[in-house]
Amino acid sequence: MKKLVPIPPESLKHLKKDDLKDFGYQFVSVRLKDGRVFPQAVASEGCLIQVKGFREIPFVETDIESIDADAQPWNFRRRAVRTRSGPRK
Repeated sequence: MKKLVPIPPESLKHLKKDDLKDFGYQFVSVRLKDGRVFPQAVASEGCLIQVKGFREIPFVETDIESIDADAQPWNFRRRAVRTRSGPRK
């Protein structure tokens, strides 16, 4: 698993056409060749930088079938996966 995954060129052209970003990043959904879909991810400067619910991106560039712009924003700057810890003392 990698922390940044480059967006395939054919999907990148499509995203540039549907450019919805305001702050240097864009919310996207990712469909993989094996049929899995990740409906909430964040792209910036030609790379996927975050997938909601995962600490690291759980696939590589060659796994990607398509990436589409998604107008459903979410707070991706919060921790992606919550960890359980005991109460503070």
